[in-house]
Amino acid sequence: MFHEGNGMSMDRISIIVPVYNCGAFLPRCVDSLRKQTYPELEILLVDDGSTDGTAALCDSLAAADSRIVVLHRANGGVSAARNAGLSASRGAYIAFADADDYVEPDHILHLYQALQNHHSDVSVCSYLTEKEDKCTLPSEGDGDSVRSSYREVCYDHDSAVCELLAGGAVGGYVWNKLYRRELLEGCGFESGVKILEDLLFNYEVFGKVKTAVFIDTKSYHYIQRGQSAMHCRFGEEHKAMVETARRIADRTASCGGEVAAAGRGLLATTILWVVDVMAEHGPYDAALMREYRAAFRPLRAGYLRLKRVPLSYRASAIFFSMGYGVYRVSVKLARKIMG
Repeated sequence: MFHEGNGMSMDRISIIVPVYNCGAFLPRCVDSLRKQTYPELEILLVDDGSTDGTAALCDSLAAADSRIVVLHRANGGVSAARNAGLSASRGAYIAFADADDYVEPDHILHLYQALQNHHSDVSVCSYLTEKEDKCTLPSEGDGDSVRSSYREVCYDHDSAVCELLAGGAVGGYVWNKLYRRELLEGCGFESGVKILEDLLFNYEVFGKVKTAVFIDTKSYHYIQRGQSAMHCRFGEEHKAMVETARRIADRTASCGGEVAAAGRGLLATTILWVVDVMAEHGPYDAALMREYRAAFRPLRAGYLRLKRVPLSYRASAIFFSMGYGVYRVSVKLARKIMG
């Protein structure tokens, strides 16, 4: 247990990093974790059957720092790798990082201090989205700097779940959070789910949260590589998004109130999102479009009553309810006007 200068004791924090064929990016990620101002760390590199020399690189990195533990396993996907890391971890608190991302030096310290200060179960930070060409994209939170206007917001259970499902400050990712270990007991990532698996996991975890605290410090750098799902042709990945959102909405139904409304809102937003991909990039699937319209119809009225729905999605909801043809023409016209 680590003691700061003020005498406050600190617990061990395990950071789980799933690794697969990412030798070009892993050193920067690990270096940023090794340089954390919170020193009492266990850094778990879970090599998921890499075939490009990344496995040997993991061993080399571990030889340079006793806090790094390497797990080699047969390839099973990111969810299975994270589960393996959870099983092997020894920390009182759990964090995650992706191997091609990196963090600011105070990332873990700020999350830990906020969690302790508010006696919360989960702490959450904002983040910066960067493309491979180093271009920084808009992301959650206010301000443009890493820590331009620091603030802490504490949410009770229902508010935290609603923020999670609405894509608000809490966000669906696991890599911008610090969890109390006991909160994760009995929870795990579903290996068969490859899209929105973070959100599905977090919904399960947040079901046990009493309070969660958000800190507006952009200490995590999320690197966006290649084309995002929004700019690809419609395919199985997008269908899977709708099915995962439907599962979460079904689970929230029994909660009632704002949580159930947030679950329905998540499904409605996801349907509109993937319909936009189909309209913009094709291919058009008439049968699937009928299915999505039928699923969206009972959601429309409640969706338009939600305060957090952006104006663009409100317009899309109205146009989509009038028919795919109206929706497609209206969206194209709106984009032309907006440039």
